[in-house]
Amino acid sequence: MSRVELADAVNAALDRLYPGRNLAPLYVDFRWVGKLERGEHRWPSPERRAALRQVLSAVADADLGLYSPRRTHPDRNGPGSAEPFRVPATTPEVDLSGLRACLDAFDIPPDGPVRPAAELRTAVDHVVRLRLTSNYRKLAIVIPALLDELHRAQRSSIHARREFTAALLTQAYRAADALADKFGHHDLSARIITMMTKVAQDTSDPTVIGTAQYVRGELFFHNGRPELGRMLLEEAATSISGISQPAGRATYGALHMRAAVLAGLARQPSYAHDHLREASECARRLPDGEYHGTAFGPSSVRIHEVTLALDSGEPDAALRAAAGWVPPASVPSERRSHFYIDLARAHIQTGSPQRAVESLWEARTAAPEHTRIHPHVRDAVSALRPVVASGSSFDEFATWAAGAIG
Repeated sequence: MSRVELADAVNAALDRLYPGRNLAPLYVDFRWVGKLERGEHRWPSPERRAALRQVLSAVADADLGLYSPRRTHPDRNGPGSAEPFRVPATTPEVDLSGLRACLDAFDIPPDGPVRPAAELRTAVDHVVRLRLTSNYRKLAIVIPALLDELHRAQRSSIHARREFTAALLTQAYRAADALADKFGHHDLSARIITMMTKVAQDTSDPTVIGTAQYVRGELFFHNGRPELGRMLLEEAATSISGISQPAGRATYGALHMRAAVLAGLARQPSYAHDHLREASECARRLPDGEYHGTAFGPSSVRIHEVTLALDSGEPDAALRAAAGWVPPASVPSERRSHFYIDLARAHIQTGSPQRAVESLWEARTAAPEHTRIHPHVRDAVSALRPVVASGSSFDEFATWAAGAIG
């Protein structure tokens, strides 16, 4: 990220974090970033530090090398020395240029064949499986050509065929969004989600539309407005509350499940517990499974209960929710790895570093690519480095986590 790009991102984060305020005195430019890097700015204002943490996915100011002048930071260079501001190591990348190109040409796709409906369904099921198993490298290779083909199919379809194609395109966009979101391209993710929610409307299927809104909810984990995200998902859940088919009930439950976590982030515990209770009640009548590309069931609700406790600042409650339980193989590998990543976070916050390391290894076993690129894993590695003995299994994990996907 260049100095200009970082300055622009910080200013955008200020706008999200402090709506309605006169932020002109707080906006920064590339020169300010340069001074920060050179140590001329040692302790920016609280607002600027908050914006930097959001842009750079940092948990604390210390993760960025920022320390108050009223305190010292002991490090390997000796007492009282301070690390310079640093941009955290970049996330291991995949090539998304092909994805961007086919999105640019969504209404004028290149000429080519369009397979029969059954074959298109099989192809979309394949990319859904790649997403759920966190096979991002392969997904990045196959998704552009599939989107081009679905764009061609959408242009030439009418009536029922058009609705069928729109439903497939919704799932393909969701797979593409997973790449953008997981690799930190949040602007690209927002663009894909906008396209996905629009094409979902072409299906007139309330379950597909509800699923699109569920995915849209992820935007509110990044934009600093979780309360609005909760309200969006509440409205979406209400709109499909009368559907009795399993896919519709699962979508309804998933919307409440995600709304609970957003309520936790918004520090609205009563809303959070109400949503989680509704999701739990729904999950009692459905087995663990994949419904319209969304994992839902008792296990998924339990995993979200752990996340909710952590995001509400209650790591002990997260450990109680996870105690004695192992996610079954019926839960997609990405979600299982998320459980173990959250478990590692809880162990770190409660002073059990070795158990945190063990949980990180479990996450890697479940879904290596998802674990390697997850920002909470990078945070966990940074937190564990000073407190775990060198030469342990942690060193091997940290070296692996720092590598490129492959």
